[in-house]
Amino acid sequence: MFMEYIGKTCHFLNTYIKTTNNMIHIILMLVFQIYQPCLGAYYTTMEEVIIDHNQHRRNWVLPEFGFSFPLSEEAEEYAKHLATLNIPDQMLYEEAQEKNMVVDQLAFPLSDPEKNEYTENICEFRKNICVKFWTVEGAKCYGKELRTKHEQSLADKFSAITWKASSVMGIGIAPKNPSIENGRKILVVRYTPPGNQPGEYDDNVRNTEFIDYYTLEAMGEPEIEVPSKNSRGSKDFTLEKGIYIISFVLMIPFFENTSSRATFSF
Repeated sequence: MFMEYIGKTCHFLNTYIKTTNNMIHIILMLVFQIYQPCLGAYYTTMEEVIIDHNQHRRNWVLPEFGFSFPLSEEAEEYAKHLATLNIPDQMLYEEAQEKNMVVDQLAFPLSDPEKNEYTENICEFRKNICVKFWTVEGAKCYGKELRTKHEQSLADKFSAITWKASSVMGIGIAPKNPSIENGRKILVVRYTPPGNQPGEYDDNVRNTEFIDYYTLEAMGEPEIEVPSKNSRGSKDFTLEKGIYIISFVLMIPFFENTSSRATFSF
């Protein structure tokens, strides 16, 4: 599929150059692609969820999750179903952080509570910090021997993400109230093979000494005098780079007269 896509792309470029007699457009597109990282990275909510999961897996010295489209489609359907249940608004995780409270959102029913096919984590959010909250606050709760209902729920979410034998995840997102623009959303994440299996925690939630990192008190850092900076340097650099690009593009017609037409083949 990938090779076929590359072949079609090269054929399109070759045809475009021959028929339009305009190399400048092609060069501009290529320059944009090269300098796109300079414009700043943009991630969708889905990509952020994947990145946060696998960052935690790497930190915990675990293989990253694979991504399943079928599992994600099912998770999205369940997120839409949850939106129809008119569940009261739960305390958002950012609100819990501001109030220094250990609170989870307990009102959402799991679709597979026996964990026969998958483990499932659910939250509602405005700011996309669910996974970070599960991994950080959940780790603190997992390290406790006695847990409240909220702490147990967060510990379960943490262990579901950290479960070694779970290798694939699916992600579903749906607006909680579609009639509200930019309102709360519901996130459903499923992991398979299912984790949180009785009698298998020691084999699958390893490196528990890492939990100590989350419970350490913050240490004060010595004050370091840093010379003040302004934005002029970065602006000058951006302007200079733009001038180089424009100059390069403007020189293209001169090269076209002396060089053969570029062609692509595959």
